[in-house]
Amino acid sequence: MSSYKKHILFSLIMVFPLFPDVYYLSLAVIGASMVDLDNSFRYRNLLIMAILGGILAVVLQFLKMTPFPGILLISIAFFFFLAQHRGFVHSIPGICLTTFCLAIFILSFQSLLILFKVDYMVAIFLTAIIMGIMILNRGLLILYALLVTVGIFLMPETSFNFLYIYTALFVGSLSHLILDLFTGNGVKLFEPLGKHGYGKLAGLFFLVLWAIFVLLFNFYPELNSLFSIGSYF
Repeated sequence: MSSYKKHILFSLIMVFPLFPDVYYLSLAVIGASMVDLDNSFRYRNLLIMAILGGILAVVLQFLKMTPFPGILLISIAFFFFLAQHRGFVHSIPGICLTTFCLAIFILSFQSLLILFKVDYMVAIFLTAIIMGIMILNRGLLILYALLVTVGIFLMPETSFNFLYIYTALFVGSLSHLILDLFTGNGVKLFEPLGKHGYGKLAGLFFLVLWAIFVLLFNFYPELNSLFSIGSYF
């Protein structure tokens, strides 16, 4: 199994106990794949992201609405283009920042679709598909689109808010870092705050921390209510 597929599979394993809905699993896949957008062979994805962001900004400006979602998307693409591979983006501060920006874009885009009277489930579906087109490898995109199409329209309606979306993206991105910790090169987890490289021991620590969080999340349902605060839908 290729390294890319391992990252995707591991992201699903980490997010499924927290958010089994297909939509959040798709966001975990996006988060895991997004971390490698700082690599030169993924510049095609960044070009697609920048073009879609530009089109969105122009359309919103023409409609006399804020072009912020489009500008944000262009900014994310530009940030990854300038990023050094296995640098800031491959760190905890890096994924905190990138997943935060991406979560804001996702919520903004979904809100725009719903503002234009797009059906609730269709808005979620379109968001997941567009994120896949921008970020995933072409080899995975068809399977991703099929699973998302079937899964989203069969799942019951549920609450979607910033914390849910951010957590799914963040855990997906963190799963990528955890797998990289078990490679020979390790990861500079706190760059630019620190240049120290971490390896397998840090990977085991995060796995234990994740297991504890999953247990708390499932055995203490009241924690779920904390994630429901500020629901947008």
